[in-house]
Amino acid sequence: MLSMMSVLSIKLRAYIESLRLFTSILVPAVVYIGGLVAGASYVSVPLLFAMISFFLLAAGSMPLNDYFDREVDAIVHPKRGIPSKRVKPNELLFLSLGLFTIGVVISFFINWVCFGIVLFTLVFIFLYECFFKKMGLVGNVVVAFLSAMSFTFGSSALNQPFASVFLSIIAFFLFTGREILKDVEDVSGDKGIRQTLPMNVGEKNAAIIGSVFIIAGAVVTPFPYLLNQLGEGYLFSIILVDILGLYAVIKTLQDVNHTTRTVSLLRIASGLGIFSFLIGTVF
Repeated sequence: MLSMMSVLSIKLRAYIESLRLFTSILVPAVVYIGGLVAGASYVSVPLLFAMISFFLLAAGSMPLNDYFDREVDAIVHPKRGIPSKRVKPNELLFLSLGLFTIGVVISFFINWVCFGIVLFTLVFIFLYECFFKKMGLVGNVVVAFLSAMSFTFGSSALNQPFASVFLSIIAFFLFTGREILKDVEDVSGDKGIRQTLPMNVGEKNAAIIGSVFIIAGAVVTPFPYLLNQLGEGYLFSIILVDILGLYAVIKTLQDVNHTTRTVSLLRIASGLGIFSFLIGTVF
């Protein structure tokens, strides 16, 4: 028999794992960049609140995903909290709702725009889990849009919601392309679970569509510099991101059956892109 402390320790580890902290922690960094582009000082109380609020939404969406995907995870990810029986489904649901509630309350004290964005985001998080996830391209677009909104949320904390619009557009195109190519990579594992774009139009056509989104993102990348929103440091570093993205496109179109490396390259490009935005606010 496990002691009470051992049971609590096992549950706590499962709760922490469900938050996907490595992924969730990127969200406040993106929100911070959006605030800097809007003219925030490096230490800003409204921007700090915005970072915490959106982090809680991102972290809360992870256990919610585990709750809705528990049957699939029993096959695909058996070591996660629910399939491994370390936590009950309702426990992760309550964790998610608790984080969402705190995030909403914090956003209320920033301004009405941020409060509205948080409520809008929450609605679409639930719609995605209940409906959009199984709708192919629609699901890809929703995920990319919600991710890209982090920049806009940061600038909204400074009452300038449109200041980082081009950063959001770049992120939206890149994330949409990456999500589509991830579906191409996972097409065999998704069969019988959800209907993805590659299943509807074929893997080659889906790869072309995903590549078009990535190319569109590369086309938009000069605008933050041309509009004097980001400095020369951004311009020089974003070139590397564009080259990496275009290289991933070429590799994808050459061999659509081996997109694992392509998706990894795009993940690196996404991280470098965020770093480029940050560099551009300084230099």
